[in-house]
Amino acid sequence: MKKPSQEFLECIHQLLDNFWIVRKDNPELFYEIKKNEGILRDYFKDYFRFKMVLGADFAKLEKYQITPQASTGISEFRETKDYVMFYCVLAFLDGKTSKQFTLSDVCQAVVSYYPRSGIHNAIVDSPSLTWKGKEGYRNRLSLYHALKEAVRRCLIEVVDRNIEDFIDKETGDALLRSTGLVKYFMRNINFGLEAQMTLQDVVSMQEMQERELGIERKHVLYRKLFLEPALYKHEVPQADFEYLQQYGRHLNDHAETYYEMNLDVYDSSAFLVRDSVGTFHKFFPASNSEANLVIQFASLLRLKIIDNDDALAEQKDGTVVLTPTDIDMMCRHLVGEHSHTWTSSLKGMSITEIKKSIINSLMDWKLAEFTLEGELKLYDVIGRFFEKTKDVNSNGA
Repeated sequence: MKKPSQEFLECIHQLLDNFWIVRKDNPELFYEIKKNEGILRDYFKDYFRFKMVLGADFAKLEKYQITPQASTGISEFRETKDYVMFYCVLAFLDGKTSKQFTLSDVCQAVVSYYPRSGIHNAIVDSPSLTWKGKEGYRNRLSLYHALKEAVRRCLIEVVDRNIEDFIDKETGDALLRSTGLVKYFMRNINFGLEAQMTLQDVVSMQEMQERELGIERKHVLYRKLFLEPALYKHEVPQADFEYLQQYGRHLNDHAETYYEMNLDVYDSSAFLVRDSVGTFHKFFPASNSEANLVIQFASLLRLKIIDNDDALAEQKDGTVVLTPTDIDMMCRHLVGEHSHTWTSSLKGMSITEIKKSIINSLMDWKLAEFTLEGELKLYDVIGRFFEKTKDVNSNGA
């Protein structure tokens, strides 16, 4: 397979890795995408069944995962209310005729858009949204998070003053400007979301739309492998996973040519690995204290299994199930054995905070999930990660 130009590969990587490319922020990349528009459209259609949208000021790949992942949420949002505020801001921007407006205008609009009754018990029923008092502070904080996300997504720009002032002072104001990109923010779908429905209802309607668009086995496998940290046997039909085991070399050739990655396929899992980080923004393990903590946790788990710890026996599918007590004991062991190598922020954490950090990272990277009984099931992929030591000649994944 002939290797494409580095400029073309950069366009592919950046479109996959970013929500969109805004001309004002990255003009060189934007015009490179525009120059390669035709072959980029064909590439993403052939391999992913994704649509590329190219406007006067942005380029966007309308990508979405087969299975909704918690890691695709907005990390800065702390509660459901933050998301509700964000969509209220989107509604306000969508109806704006003039480009400039004040934070006070946003507050007034959010009060009118904010739902008065609970949505699947997620929002507390309230007669009116307030910006005053203790509850007002929490509301202002949620709106601040929503506005910061709108700025990060290039939907609005701050012209004068700071939106941070609004957190501590309800009278704080700022002059803002709409970029006009809000109408391209949401992906077009051919089904309505007006009725109250569960996430599974939305997923089912999405799957129906996908079938109408002609999504095939190849597209499913490419989406799961290139947009999710790992693919597990139980996530796809048996025939799809058997196909990957038998003919994965074709996908591996593609991954090597376009991404300098290799496909590793095991009895119950498959994932892409790379020797170097390259241009990708998110990778595991990263060079930070949180990732290092997970590697130490994985190394301890590996040692316990090698030592035939009866409480941590591997299941037939290669998974290991940990009770809350097991996790707590392992975290205490890490504190005793490794805390002298940790950063000051990690050293200051309680056992509960350490456990939360480890579990959040494991969930974000699809290395684990919770069972119905509240136990933590760790997938066999975690066995690929272990800490380098002076006594053992080994390499992490």
